[in-house]
Amino acid sequence: MTNVSSVELGQLKTGIVIPAFQAESTLTQVLDPLLRLTSPDRIIVVDDGSTDGTLQLAESKQVMTVRHPINKGKGAALMTGLLWARSNGWEWAVTLDADGQHATDDLKKFLSVAPSPDTGVVVGTRSIVGTKMPLHRRISNSLSTWIVSKLAGTAVFDAQCGYRAYRICIIDVFPQEGRFEWEAQALILCCRNGHGVEQVPVQTLYSGEDSHIRLAHDPWRFLRMAGRLAWTR
Repeated sequence: MTNVSSVELGQLKTGIVIPAFQAESTLTQVLDPLLRLTSPDRIIVVDDGSTDGTLQLAESKQVMTVRHPINKGKGAALMTGLLWARSNGWEWAVTLDADGQHATDDLKKFLSVAPSPDTGVVVGTRSIVGTKMPLHRRISNSLSTWIVSKLAGTAVFDAQCGYRAYRICIIDVFPQEGRFEWEAQALILCCRNGHGVEQVPVQTLYSGEDSHIRLAHDPWRFLRMAGRLAWTR
């Protein structure tokens, strides 16, 4: 990677990628505050095969949109957004979820980060103690972060937080598809390919929203991914 001086993300061509599935009821509360902070052409919503009004709502806000005809999973939606960002000349992309569990005000923190030249991902780190994060998520977050840090060979801070910033020029090292295990795998591959991970503190928001994580399948996908990468280490 070119050795250039650190510059704040807000001074670079940085945009926002939002993977969305069945998000009609929450997307407005995400997009409206973001549109007060940036322009519509710096936001892309990737509709991952929703059957509700997610796509139409995003289009009504005049943000950029891409649609998967069928549900492919969060990882595939993120990769679609990152590839779109690269084709449109973005240097960094901040990703956040469409369910309202990421505080839009924290975008300012990401934009004020000046990552070092070798940093590939800036991870939002949530406080676990003293928050409304459910107990099972506290346990899974701590365990998955420990596993991913071991496989990455360095601390990755919060393996399950989807509030991140990705350096666009490194996205070829990421998986081309995947579901919720994609974000953990992306951190591991980022580090294994010589790129660093930095962190920025973000708020922990939980208001009883349903998660799209499928408890019968997604933990097994994570474990299979971790086992495969441990074997190929």
